[in-house]
Amino acid sequence: MENNRLPQLTTTVIVWLVLCLTTGRAQQPPSIHALSIKPTYGLDMANTGGGNRNFLYGLHASYDRDLSASSQAWVNLLNAKGLSFGVLWHNMDHMTEIVESQAYTHGMAIGLLSEVDFQLLQAGSVKFLLTPGVGLTYITQTIKTQPATTTVGSHLNLALSAELGLEIPVSNRTSFLAAANVLHYSNGGLKIPNGGINTVNGSIGIKTALGHAKHTPSAGSSNFQPIVGSSGELVVGVGQRGKYRTSGGFWRTGVYGGYNYYLNQAVGFKAGLDMVYYHQVFDGNFEKTFQYYGSSYDRIRLGTSAGAEVALGRFAINGMFGKYLHYNSFHGVQWYWTSALRYYITPNIGLQSTLYMHRMQADYLNWALVFRI
Repeated sequence: MENNRLPQLTTTVIVWLVLCLTTGRAQQPPSIHALSIKPTYGLDMANTGGGNRNFLYGLHASYDRDLSASSQAWVNLLNAKGLSFGVLWHNMDHMTEIVESQAYTHGMAIGLLSEVDFQLLQAGSVKFLLTPGVGLTYITQTIKTQPATTTVGSHLNLALSAELGLEIPVSNRTSFLAAANVLHYSNGGLKIPNGGINTVNGSIGIKTALGHAKHTPSAGSSNFQPIVGSSGELVVGVGQRGKYRTSGGFWRTGVYGGYNYYLNQAVGFKAGLDMVYYHQVFDGNFEKTFQYYGSSYDRIRLGTSAGAEVALGRFAINGMFGKYLHYNSFHGVQWYWTSALRYYITPNIGLQSTLYMHRMQADYLNWALVFRI
């Protein structure tokens, strides 16, 4: 019965496509609102299921808002075409972790995902899109429900995706969608162990317009004006890394000071110093104070990093790559990288969540205030 669900989902989309085509042939005014539905199928990139290939299947349904008439500067600078908010569901009963010859499945995942479509190029009426996404998801099977496992540390997890797709109009109100994406589920180190789930996925679906609202030049307008050119910033925050299979954690204070140069209202470059203060260092006790790649014998680690930031109005995403100037690491770690999501309350004050990474392992999430001058 389980294996029949994916064909049923695909059949439902095909039926909907036929209905949209038959009802949407009369010329209609364009709409800025649409609904998309996409069955998905994916393969586990780690394949911890032993001899059998791990896979998942599911459904992604979203509300889409067209941005092509928006007057916001970042929309034109980045060639953004759409913004979507959707529900993402996955059946992961065929995603297994093998522990001492026993197979444990990951259950179900259901959550919310927001995405932005950036048009890379257009051939005739066909659009080639890059679509990053971020959201939250609830996974039913964790190290709590299955103590022998190490993949999913908590029920609540971050959902991160990056997609390359095609949008092909088949009528004046309906488009056919085809895409491939990489999806990541993890809790950012809040609960340990936290191996995380990484899959590569394919999807097909349809997008159909809702209503008959015409585009207007003021659609999606905003009075927010970010700082362009040179600026300095200070980021101060705190976060916690989980302790191994316990409810406690290791608190850390993170501080970043750096220089920014924004080429325009959408794209900027940055460089600066990262300092992390350990409220609990690794003292040689592997049971109580060991923190994997984040294990430090000293209270302070210090590094220098550089990267770029992309601004979407009040929201911004940045990525940095750095080298430690001082880190008395148990593992001899010398390099790190960070990714951050920022929200500007004003052009000078913001909120930021920064994920510190060592190699491919999440260290901790730093929740911070941003001061920019």
